[in-house]
Amino acid sequence: METKTGLRGILADIYTYRRAYILTIIAAFGGMLFGWDTGLIGGILTMSSFQKSFALDKTSKDFSNLQGNIVSILQGGCFFGAASSFYLGDRLGRKLALIIASVIFIAGSLIQTCAALNTTNLSQLYVGRFIGGFGVGLISAVVPTYIGENANKEIRGRCIGTMQLFNVTGIMLSYFVNYGMEKNFKGRADLKWRVPFALQILPGLFLLVGILSQNESPRWLVEKNRIDDARIALTQVRGKSRQDPSVEHELQEIINDFRGREKLSIAQQWRAAFEGRNVFYPCSQAIILMFWQQWSGTNSINYYSPQIFASIGVKGTSAGLFATGIYGVVKVVFTLLGLLLATEQIGRKWSLIVGGAGQAFAMFYIGIHSGVVGPAAQGASLNGSGTFAVVCVYLFAVFYSFGWGPIPFVLSAESVPNHLRSLVMALALMTQWLFNFVIAKITPIMLSDITYGTFLVFGCTCALSCVYAVFCVPETRKVPLESVHLLFEGGILKGCFNDLFPSRSRARGLQKHSHVPHEHYTSDDEGDASVDAKTKIEATHIEKSGSV
Repeated sequence: METKTGLRGILADIYTYRRAYILTIIAAFGGMLFGWDTGLIGGILTMSSFQKSFALDKTSKDFSNLQGNIVSILQGGCFFGAASSFYLGDRLGRKLALIIASVIFIAGSLIQTCAALNTTNLSQLYVGRFIGGFGVGLISAVVPTYIGENANKEIRGRCIGTMQLFNVTGIMLSYFVNYGMEKNFKGRADLKWRVPFALQILPGLFLLVGILSQNESPRWLVEKNRIDDARIALTQVRGKSRQDPSVEHELQEIINDFRGREKLSIAQQWRAAFEGRNVFYPCSQAIILMFWQQWSGTNSINYYSPQIFASIGVKGTSAGLFATGIYGVVKVVFTLLGLLLATEQIGRKWSLIVGGAGQAFAMFYIGIHSGVVGPAAQGASLNGSGTFAVVCVYLFAVFYSFGWGPIPFVLSAESVPNHLRSLVMALALMTQWLFNFVIAKITPIMLSDITYGTFLVFGCTCALSCVYAVFCVPETRKVPLESVHLLFEGGILKGCFNDLFPSRSRARGLQKHSHVPHEHYTSDDEGDASVDAKTKIEATHIEKSGSV
């Protein structure tokens, strides 16, 4: 079934795939967790109440380094959380891994909220941020895998990308919470920063409670040879009966893809990732995409947007926080529009190309303006070029929101072979959090030492990521998960370049590709067909397991 366009078509589409969308929305609260922290910490660092609670001197030469430490300790936890996702997500299942991660995140948030009680020492804050980060890192690796393995192929990209929508929604909400607390709160000073930390517990609770009602990944269940449980999971997320021929057909596709590769050990999965170019390429692509995403400079703005707006010429703490809040609104609106109108319409590849080109333009203009004109003088209003520099910060958000924001998660989760997804997603998210850590650490130093050069560096990396998308990224739109591997056979780079042109895109020919003869499942006598299908699947399972 094709996805639909237009408002009525989109609403009909949502109704058709409502079970998958509900699962997606619940799991995507995991994106809101790290979005909230990403947005709140930059604003909190500028609050005089926070600086007073920890006896921080913003005029000190060590202040930029301390800022980087406070922000980046969370990314350190995220790195190790993402690393643990390989074991926890693979051995315990996607669902239980998300439950454990939610509990860890909530614990870390409580520790952060209660920091600096009768002390100005930063140690408790660091510990809380590392623990919370561990939960965030685990969630960030498991959620796109969990959604991708459950969503229908027609809406898979949109569903995986919803995690990014919730991420930027968390960023936006935290921006405005910071702004409201700084501008309007008249009570105890330290509550200005404690309340934002405490409120990030809410999406953690929503994820924890909501995920209990959802099914496990049917592909993980097949990998563990739990065929009947996989059938039940598929019927739940598809909203169909166990006897439905389409459910049996999809289940047979999954079983065929896993044949001979069930319950692989860690060492076996590592060896499998390097067993040939057609396997290594999609595995390495997931890591490269996350590298380019982080070097776009998006998190330099997310973490330090008040400081960046000040460097352009927006003066005052409240003004900077408000401008940052508007930045968050722009990201939410255009991420939503991108998921509705671009991800499944123009595809993954062109979303990356257009997004990367727009990001590069915005960063180059901000850098050139800052180098040639500099910020407005104290008390002076922004001139025309300064105003457009502020606009370019928002333009960057627009292009990032439908391209390099959601698409790396989409491509990483759907391009990797089923039996290697846990391993590769762990490596991809470790890469993301490693360079997230690097960016969080070096951005305040770059803004202080090379000033406008910061934006020129990110402009260059955005341009390079655009070139990579043109020549090295395939189009996967609506290709079944069990057929995506065909995009990485033969001349990979030639095929990726051909995917630039809709008439030559390989995805069009693979959208209805199947490894299972459809005649087994499309008999006019639906009951007999489904029974035949079920018998075939069980026979295949017996043959695979070597049991009778």
